[in-house]
Amino acid sequence: MRVALFVTCVNDVLYPGTGRAVVTLLERLGVEVDFPAGQTCCGQAHYNTGYRHQAEPLAR
Repeated sequence: MRVALFVTCVNDVLYPGTGRAVVTLLERLGVEVDFPAGQTCCGQAHYNTGYRHQAEPLAR
């Protein structure tokens, strides 16, 4: 089995060990983890700070 993992920048800043722990766990379970090169900002930081209009194209 192979999964694509999306770890947000907010998660990277606040809980950097979470992404690594998820990869470790999935690999122990025999899952191949991929980080798609095309993934980009989801707009969460923009949305959470009141810049909802700017977050829309990022969320799409």
